[in-house]
Amino acid sequence: MKFILTKLFFILMCYGALAQSVPAKVDSLIKAYASLNKFNGNILITKAGREIFEGSYGYNNIEKNIKCSRTDVFQLASLTKTFTAVLILKLIEENKLSLDTHVKDFFPKLHPEKNITVANLLNHTSGIREVLRDSAMRAKITDGRKTNQKELLAYCSDQPLDFEPGTEFSYSNSGFDLLGMIIEKITGKSYGNAVENYIFKPLKMTHSGFDYAALKSKHKTVGYEYLSATRHVTAKVWDWSWTNASGGLYSTVDDLLLWDNALKNNCIITAKMLNESYTAGKGDYGYGWFIDLVYGKKVAYHPGNLEGATSYFGRIPQDDICIIMLTNQTSTTIETIASKIIAILNGKPYTLPKAKQEIALAPELIQKYIGRYDISNLYETSIQLINNKFYLNINNGQPIRIYPETKNSFFVADSNMSLIVKTDDQGKLNLVIRDGLSTKSGEHL
Repeated sequence: MKFILTKLFFILMCYGALAQSVPAKVDSLIKAYASLNKFNGNILITKAGREIFEGSYGYNNIEKNIKCSRTDVFQLASLTKTFTAVLILKLIEENKLSLDTHVKDFFPKLHPEKNITVANLLNHTSGIREVLRDSAMRAKITDGRKTNQKELLAYCSDQPLDFEPGTEFSYSNSGFDLLGMIIEKITGKSYGNAVENYIFKPLKMTHSGFDYAALKSKHKTVGYEYLSATRHVTAKVWDWSWTNASGGLYSTVDDLLLWDNALKNNCIITAKMLNESYTAGKGDYGYGWFIDLVYGKKVAYHPGNLEGATSYFGRIPQDDICIIMLTNQTSTTIETIASKIIAILNGKPYTLPKAKQEIALAPELIQKYIGRYDISNLYETSIQLINNKFYLNINNGQPIRIYPETKNSFFVADSNMSLIVKTDDQGKLNLVIRDGLSTKSGEHL
């Protein structure tokens, strides 16, 4: 009996130590990314309705020296799509449309010969041209100019489809903007008001809404294209006047926890419909969710990313786990962070991020990379060697010091910018420049 009690005590102690280690490991992970200027914001993790970790890191407003706090409001960007999808599925359950409803029933001029369906819009298989790939259309959103739905609809109708509906996956903000218009046509309300009536009010999500530029709140975060202790670049707030349904929502970690509770308790759509939305199709995407299988468990999640905001909302239904991360900086690492958090929660190995280190390049590579690259007439680019140090020159401006990280990649100190030099089968060099969410490329001349 004494042996059994001792063994039981040992098991309980080990379980307690394991449980206690999760918050410490997550905190160390987030601090490691924060120290490299790759996480600035809030995180909340729950299991079976119980909070197992929460934390705030960095600055709500670095100019005013205001630190992040749990009540802060962040832009969600594409995480908005989960709300749009659930509202469409709710209308389907109310028999106001179906997954097979043709989009031409709402928009007669939108490629009527192709029979694009609501399901095609939900799972990004419509073939409709992505509006944000058009530089002129993107500029209207990113520089704050007012736009309208007619302009978007005309663009989607006039541009040829990228492929036959249902045959391929291509992530499309345009498709979700159209879903927002469908919601408006069915409900007779603006998209924002429909979300308010169907979701925000019933769930008491009182710190969520649209039109971030007009929001007046002491908890509103300032968005940064880049943010460090020594340098920051404030991001413009996008005009979401006709793109609310694809990325215009703002919220808090606690409001999103209410969203998680509503999903798992079938407060808006049935369990059957939610499970259907979690069925992966092309591109490992369901209806408004990316679907992954991690350690044998389904993960339904959606990230959001724009200049000045990054978000992540993930659910592991089998374990009743919810992971919420909201930041006010441009970042491309939030999904990597999420995967490491899932590893921690499952007792699996993971690695902490490391600061980038400069290496020495072989002499033949040094000479190979130097020269001009044909990116565009508006972006004249060259890699130069000045006093045995590499520099990137854009439009004959101030040279930017770049540091070799691997034999074909470079980084810029205290910046989101990175460069990769790729070699094709014919031996031609192609320079890829990534700066935040922007990517440019061109051949070596």
